[in-house]
Amino acid sequence: MANPIVSGITGYVDQNREELLTKSYLASKSADLFRKMVDVKGKTALHLLDVDPIFQAGGCSFTESGSTAFTNRELDPAFIKVNMTFCDKELLGTYAEHRVNIAAGKEELPFAEKWTNTIAEAVAEKLEKMMYQGQSANTNEFGGLIETLSGESDVVEVSASTGETAYAFLKKVAKNIPARVKNPVILVSDQLYEEFMQDLVTANLFHYDPKNGANEYMLPGTSKKVIAVSGLNEADKDYAIAANLNNIVYGIDAEGDESSFDIWYSKDDQVWKLAINVLAGIQIGRPDEVVFAYRG
Repeated sequence: MANPIVSGITGYVDQNREELLTKSYLASKSADLFRKMVDVKGKTALHLLDVDPIFQAGGCSFTESGSTAFTNRELDPAFIKVNMTFCDKELLGTYAEHRVNIAAGKEELPFAEKWTNTIAEAVAEKLEKMMYQGQSANTNEFGGLIETLSGESDVVEVSASTGETAYAFLKKVAKNIPARVKNPVILVSDQLYEEFMQDLVTANLFHYDPKNGANEYMLPGTSKKVIAVSGLNEADKDYAIAANLNNIVYGIDAEGDESSFDIWYSKDDQVWKLAINVLAGIQIGRPDEVVFAYRG
């Protein structure tokens, strides 16, 4: 009879390898929000085109007027890996031992799907935090938005004192968004979002509107939506980033050789080994169309 652990875990991963890898990259809220580049192999140029057509009085003559400008921004991803081991013998004497015994005749391990999916979701959660708080100086991280925006001279910077309310802070952020930015949103941490909601309740400005969505709320009196993202949690300050979401590019290698999700049984070590390899990075297209705000 086939080893139930071998056929269970490896069989599930073999059949769902692409799905598990995709979940590792894209299961987070921010990954869903941002514009994605899915075939990044290394440093990648973001080609930006700006045009300014100039109106002239009608007539038969032709006089050139207007401009076309090409600029590049570079997305610099990091190659990151996860290596884990799992000893099935540690299940002996636990509730899971009974489940394995039941599954033996079925040649599958009941928690194989849950285990691998939970790992993929945890990787996605850590990548989301890295999107905002990653430090390029660390070999196991790519530079996040806080680091990137802190180094940009063209970004619209807004600061607030520690004592300023979340509502007042976010109104200041909204006021400073350049008028040319279409459909901007304001990204904040879960904690800042909850404080903002309490400020609205206190001011009697809160009412439930299903169009707002989960952990999303329109800033009263504006067309700007405030969105809570876990990647900004536990940062050194209360940050708010206001931008058109297409202006934030999340680059990954979704189908290349640099990305993989593998699990196998090592007879030498007598443990299960899990290896996940990802290549990812994040960049701002136009820093002058982003408000980078912090409180504290």
